[in-house]
Amino acid sequence: MKMYHVKICVMVLLIPMLACKKNVKPPDNNPGNGNGGNPTGNFSAFRLTISKAEKVGDPKIQLYPDTVYSSYNLGSGLFKALPAEYDDKIVSFRLPKGFMAVFAANYDGTGESVCYVAIDSAINANLPARLRNSISYIRYRAINNPDKKGTASTNDTTVNALGGQWFYGWSLNRSSFTGQQFVPMTWGKGSCTDENVKTLVERSDVDHLLSFNEPDNSSQSNISNMDTATSRYKVMQKTGLRLGAPATTQNQVFGSGKWLTDFMNLAQIKNCRVDFIPIHWYDWGNQTNNQSTDSLTAVAIFNRFVTYVQNVHLNYPKQTIWVTEFNANPNRTSVPVHKYFMKLSTEWMNNTAYVERYSYFFPNSVPAVNADFTLTEAGTYWKSLASAKSFSGNIVSDDTVVVPE
Repeated sequence: MKMYHVKICVMVLLIPMLACKKNVKPPDNNPGNGNGGNPTGNFSAFRLTISKAEKVGDPKIQLYPDTVYSSYNLGSGLFKALPAEYDDKIVSFRLPKGFMAVFAANYDGTGESVCYVAIDSAINANLPARLRNSISYIRYRAINNPDKKGTASTNDTTVNALGGQWFYGWSLNRSSFTGQQFVPMTWGKGSCTDENVKTLVERSDVDHLLSFNEPDNSSQSNISNMDTATSRYKVMQKTGLRLGAPATTQNQVFGSGKWLTDFMNLAQIKNCRVDFIPIHWYDWGNQTNNQSTDSLTAVAIFNRFVTYVQNVHLNYPKQTIWVTEFNANPNRTSVPVHKYFMKLSTEWMNNTAYVERYSYFFPNSVPAVNADFTLTEAGTYWKSLASAKSFSGNIVSDDTVVVPE
């Protein structure tokens, strides 16, 4: 859909195209940091443990949260060199409950990489074979688990009125509120810069990052070249945040020759880590396909919605899904249709583990708030709907061997 409220940097960053080959690390230009680890004794259950042996055996060391362990230097004190004796020597790890960790082969966070999220319990595991003795970048930080239901809005007053536990506004530079976590979005290729990477690393209130907004749409981020799309996407991997694929228009998510299909194929070749798939759905093509009653119309819309989301999952089974823009179609002005569709769709998504988050896009014909920012009937109903938590369990890649503690 729309939204032009985006701060887009004009500086274009040219980065090498990296596939399986590991980056050659630069000299350590961060000498004042030390190793930032806890090498001996007094091991804490709340620090990340990395080990040179399987099953987190000795020798091992602990790392502190809110840190990027890498020889990469963006002028931030949060970047600390990975202890030299563990660089390219890590085999296993223990991630405490309530934290996430990104491990990457290249010193800047690109290349082969994996993101783990420990929600139910600590994760004690051997690294996948593709990453053993190859890690040169680690980002370790606490992670939030908000409700699935969030808010898509460029207006802070609307965000606060709707009260979702997370929100986004097609931009990088909003602030979180108490109980309402902001999810930044690069939106376009011009925002993929080291300057923005540094800013995002230094923010303690964000743990996820959305990437491009409708790159297949000439009136939105408009990125037709896949090499450009993947190279700019890789810049944002340097943040060590959990990272979403570009969100295309409804018809370009799956199928031969579709934008996201081509992106995901090239991303796999170039080792771009994609943690979740954001999607937009507006029941396009069915604007006038209405039934005899509002409730029957809403049921038909819901059935098409479920079929679509299920097809997305079938095409990308390794990624979870965020439904970041959806409604019963902007051309449908019936509030009862929108409300009943909200009810059916949220109940289904709350009970579908691979749908991680969702946010309703209120069309101009059915707004969320009045002119004075009080909630409309539709906005009040959306706010009243129950929601499950985003994560239903730990996030562990299927090539990871979990071992008992």
